[in-house]
Amino acid sequence: MLTSTSKYITLATVVYLVAFFAFASGLVNSIIEGARSRQFIVESRSIQTVGETIVIVMILFMGMFGAYLLYNSGKAATPKNQWAYLGSGFIVLTIALMVAFFIVKIKTGV
Repeated sequence: MLTSTSKYITLATVVYLVAFFAFASGLVNSIIEGARSRQFIVESRSIQTVGETIVIVMILFMGMFGAYLLYNSGKAATPKNQWAYLGSGFIVLTIALMVAFFIVKIKTGV
């Protein structure tokens, strides 16, 4: 059972990761530049909307979760669990990369 100290540490870790990923995905640019736009994704590399920032944060969390699944595949006890973690980790990472490249494609207008 989690103690109250570890609950606070877990909460602080989650808040830190959300803030870090939000700033890494362009939160400041979306607040300054993207507030004037009415589109969800603007076809410009210099302007970013708040919706794009939210999607990019979700992509970063998906990538982190995929990497965590790959990490767990090395700690699994049975080969069946190892392959399950390994396969699901690569699938989650592949989906995150595909969504990210799709957004880049839209942003560059190609």
